[in-house]
Amino acid sequence: MFLIDLIVFFLILGIVILVHEFGHFVAAKKTGVPVNEFGIGFPPKIWKKKKGETEYFIGAIPFGGLCAIDGENEEKESIYDSKKTWQKLWICGGGIIMNILFASLLFYFLIGFSGFNFTQGIVFSEYEFPFGTQENYPMIVGIQENSPAYNSGIEVGDYIVSINGESFSDFQGVINENKGQEIVLRTGNGKEINITPRIEYPEGEGPLGVALREIAIVNYTGLEKPLVGFLHSYNMIDYSFSSIGDIFSYAFKNKSPEIIGQSLAGPVGIFAITKLTLSQGLYEVINLIAILSVAVGITNLLPIPAMDGAKIIFTLLERINNKIFSKKLQIRIESYGFMFLMLLAFVLIIKDFIQFNDILFK
Repeated sequence: MFLIDLIVFFLILGIVILVHEFGHFVAAKKTGVPVNEFGIGFPPKIWKKKKGETEYFIGAIPFGGLCAIDGENEEKESIYDSKKTWQKLWICGGGIIMNILFASLLFYFLIGFSGFNFTQGIVFSEYEFPFGTQENYPMIVGIQENSPAYNSGIEVGDYIVSINGESFSDFQGVINENKGQEIVLRTGNGKEINITPRIEYPEGEGPLGVALREIAIVNYTGLEKPLVGFLHSYNMIDYSFSSIGDIFSYAFKNKSPEIIGQSLAGPVGIFAITKLTLSQGLYEVINLIAILSVAVGITNLLPIPAMDGAKIIFTLLERINNKIFSKKLQIRIESYGFMFLMLLAFVLIIKDFIQFNDILFK
């Protein structure tokens, strides 16, 4: 089972990376810039084929991909250097654009199939998605043994929409007000659960003995439906940037930098998430591919040397003054950026093995 999970993980990662590199490839071809190599994975190459000026390949190490554009990372003058600024920007940002377009296409079919609504776990309950009508609910993500919830009929994955027939804004507050009294919880799928919150309970378990996570259910209506793929992609991008900002703000405000590390995931962490998703069906797997495509696009937009975001900035700075921001300087900065990213990847892999140990080897 572990081997199958690993193969599917590499397949998913390969699809997302190939889409990204294909974006650069299309932009280069359309602007008349030669592409020396195009492929997925790192050397040694297990398959390659030369067609025109481009060598297509598959690498043995299934991480990353390559679209080697002639002259992009070389000091010598090339066709790439002769192109207009907007053409260079298209080549640099082509991968990001393709990732978003691919995710939008997947989201269009997924959300349309599910009745134009989606469920998303959120980090901070104050967050509101830019598009769609949003309602937040507490979802059950864990149940303690020998607790009121254990034999009540409530299940992991249920989300609570009302208590005693009434909506609520503070779930935990209502539960605390009704300790020792039987209440009726209504779930999103229509179940009614009779349960009595306990007055005394072990530390960390709470009156019901459940672990909760805030979720948002967003419905797309009217004119939003035809554009749901793009709108949902925008929602995911906005949510990602907002969550990153909130996590950093919370970590610095509470002097807890470890929160940032716990929120980041490298290849091993993504594998753990994939492993969990595979048990939830094809719909969730396709949704994961779409989310990863958005994530790859967002990550590459960051202004870190060796990432597309930095290349976009360098292109704009070169337009302002190509003597100060020379190609030689860009290549040197990008080499330092690449070393930083490799070090970061190594640290994240070690962290992920520790954080996701139970999931990885389950």
